[in-house]
Amino acid sequence: MLLAVVALSAFFLRRTTRTPLGDEPVIPYPDSEMPKSAQLEFLEGDFTIIKNVKVLPRPVLQSFTEQGGLRLTIANPGKEFLATDVIYDSSLPQKRLIFAGVLNDKCFVYYEQGGIGLSDVLAFFKVQSTKMQPLWRGFCGPAATVQDLRSQIANGKCYSVPKRMK
Repeated sequence: MLLAVVALSAFFLRRTTRTPLGDEPVIPYPDSEMPKSAQLEFLEGDFTIIKNVKVLPRPVLQSFTEQGGLRLTIANPGKEFLATDVIYDSSLPQKRLIFAGVLNDKCFVYYEQGGIGLSDVLAFFKVQSTKMQPLWRGFCGPAATVQDLRSQIANGKCYSVPKRMK
């Protein structure tokens, strides 16, 4: 029994002494709305699906990396992240990738965002070799495929992140 208490205490002590994850860079999404037709047009085509954060185009990956550090601020699918506003391990990210896609100079990232409420977020980027341009970010309903995302947008189930939350 004593051994179990010591092991459990060591486990929690190790978790609480991790270095807190730093802030990610602020992504300057446009203030203007992106029309639903433009959102659907962005998602046209045969995207290469990504389910590993490290495979994202480098400029997009950098926007999900802590400032001045090397750690990612988004977890891979199925990995641990902070899904609620209870911070039990400050070294864990508050985002977790669901899936992403790349097609030519277009990239989208669809992820879970933890906090007071768990949200599904869709973000669009135009990517060049060394830089990216954020185009739009919105909340959507659950989706497992690009076609599901298209349906969410077409049915009005995706909406822009309010300016106060940017």
